[in-house]
Amino acid sequence: MTNFHNKTTIYHFLFILLTSAILATGCSKSTSGQPYATQKDNAWSRNACGAFSMAYYLAETNQISGADVEKTAKKIYKKIKFDPSAGFGDYSDPFKIIRESAQYAGAVSFKMNLSNIQTPGEKLMKMLFDYVGADSSQFEDISDIGAALTKDEYVIEIVVPRASVDLGSPMNNPLHYVLTYWKDGTLYTLDPGRGKEEPRQNFIDGTTAKWNFCNGGIFLKPSFSDTEVGEN
Repeated sequence: MTNFHNKTTIYHFLFILLTSAILATGCSKSTSGQPYATQKDNAWSRNACGAFSMAYYLAETNQISGADVEKTAKKIYKKIKFDPSAGFGDYSDPFKIIRESAQYAGAVSFKMNLSNIQTPGEKLMKMLFDYVGADSSQFEDISDIGAALTKDEYVIEIVVPRASVDLGSPMNNPLHYVLTYWKDGTLYTLDPGRGKEEPRQNFIDGTTAKWNFCNGGIFLKPSFSDTEVGEN
């Protein structure tokens, strides 16, 4: 497409966007700390949606207290930012998010819909990954988040946080990280812009906000029992 000058530009664009304002057994779902701290404009946290989503995961699995979300996100953010030599500024490196998450989970993987793309968000993600030359073997193919996410997993999900996707001008589409998980048979989402859980459907049908979901993200399977989590 004419808006993309070369793969370096796309690579830069993709990973900047990924951090722009981008369960039956095993672990209990905690709500004791909600509403949690949120991202703020004109501060370090404006580019830290990935770090906040990780901190929400730690709070929801009782690995930290709800009151510690902001300071934990700030610590995580320092660890997952791109190296200065990369030339990408103060944005988060998604591969560092995966590596950092590994110490807090039994399994971490990147999954996205690759083979049966239907929605505008899915088309945008596939377009971006194709343009950067990403190898499909790096990702596990899934049909959608709801079908792929087991009851004891969480996903740091990638969404387009607005009502429409501009496939004609992909650089006009912001991407955002949020935390999604099952609770009482319903998919819930924790948005770093709000700090409290709401049904994921509320962001699809416009009850809360109209978002486009890309059906992809970093899946986290906790390795702790309820007792172990509570004691950490």
